[in-house]
Amino acid sequence: MRVGNKDEVFMVDTGAEYSVVTKQIAPPMGNEVDIMGAMGVSAKYPFLASRKCSVGGHNVEHEFLYMPECPIQLLGRDILCKLQAQITFLPGGHAQLDLPESGGSVRQHNPASPHNPQSVKIAVVMPREEEWRTAPTLPAAPDPHALLLEIPGVWAEENPPGLAINIPPVYVELKPGATPVALRQYHIPQKAKQNIQIHLQRLKDSGILKFCVSPWNTPLLPVLKEGTQEYRPVQDLRAVNEATVTLHPVVPNPYNLLALIPGDTQYYTVLDLKDAFFCIRLAPASQPLFAFQWEESTTGARHQMTWTRLPQGFKNSPTIFGCALSQDLLAFNAQPDKVVLLQYVDDLLLASPTEKDCLSATKALLHLLSQAGYRVSKKKAQICKQSVKYLGFQLTGTKRALGAERKEAVCRIPQPKTRRQVREFLGAAGFCRLWIPNFADIAKPLHQATKGGPSGIGRN
Repeated sequence: MRVGNKDEVFMVDTGAEYSVVTKQIAPPMGNEVDIMGAMGVSAKYPFLASRKCSVGGHNVEHEFLYMPECPIQLLGRDILCKLQAQITFLPGGHAQLDLPESGGSVRQHNPASPHNPQSVKIAVVMPREEEWRTAPTLPAAPDPHALLLEIPGVWAEENPPGLAINIPPVYVELKPGATPVALRQYHIPQKAKQNIQIHLQRLKDSGILKFCVSPWNTPLLPVLKEGTQEYRPVQDLRAVNEATVTLHPVVPNPYNLLALIPGDTQYYTVLDLKDAFFCIRLAPASQPLFAFQWEESTTGARHQMTWTRLPQGFKNSPTIFGCALSQDLLAFNAQPDKVVLLQYVDDLLLASPTEKDCLSATKALLHLLSQAGYRVSKKKAQICKQSVKYLGFQLTGTKRALGAERKEAVCRIPQPKTRRQVREFLGAAGFCRLWIPNFADIAKPLHQATKGGPSGIGRN
């Protein structure tokens, strides 16, 4: 802007009440004003005599505030109002200063135009919390959590238990010569009985349990839920497991399963199916095998109940459910170059190199699960994340690390004293073999100790 007979550089400051010069371009007028500095110290500064100012062909008379300590000269609201200036922010981050000419017309001064001989360079000062307004608008990133609302029927917390509509009822085969086993019910404390009563009633209302009369009977055990004071029922099905034919297990080895994750993976989705076994119907002829006795906590009345769905604790449940879900997942259109779907019983993992492909595949998978009748835990869902927990591992890109829970579980295993306990320990430790040097050599004598010989295992 030209002040008097000299061109001066100013910064437009719409937050400044007065326009400021750092050089004494005119004599002081005698009137002063208190100004609070950046360090919180107040001082008096004088106004200078009026000078003619010209910018963009628009002329005004103005009295500037003289502040030699100010780092840059400012055009404040006082002179901007005289100029009737309008500041417009343009796409791409540029700003345009508009000044009206005589007759009410508007003269535009675009600093981005090199052909404008009277162009004005504008620097804008504003509060920090308002700076975001000057940033260019970027395309909105995909919102993984929108899927929580977009597919409401798949979430277990907000819907009745699932039912796999494509899977026929399961028939359980007995071993040749097997006869009904009836075991008495253990005593259950009253507090635990009250908790279990609520749980059983909910399952009965959902059609997962029903009253029955059966020659088979196995007991319920009250198990305290970790971190709470609530009990849940666990059925002791060892007698039924002994009397039924064992199916060949097709549950994959987690170690081998995770080796299928592509090397360019950056994003994951982990879905945990809620009450997964209860989605599979049990054939009416097989339902009496899983009967148990229950005594009402309020009336003391006793009756038998049994499952209409695949029960937890049955030895073949993981294999039966895994095969059923795998059959339904055949309809999922996985593209190996964009997304890979891995299944471990009722735990699903999607791996993809991009967030966009991961989100698209997650949406398609949730739709498929909803239509097939399964339910997904919203609380445990990990949608389109770069680091997730899966099967006790922490997955970040192609890196795998043992989760703290998995380490603690192995460390809490007591010293095994029987062949069965040794096999259980080897199974848990084998899950961590990637992080145990020479695992096969260390485990070899333990594997040998589980074959033949006395049932006891020596310390050596």
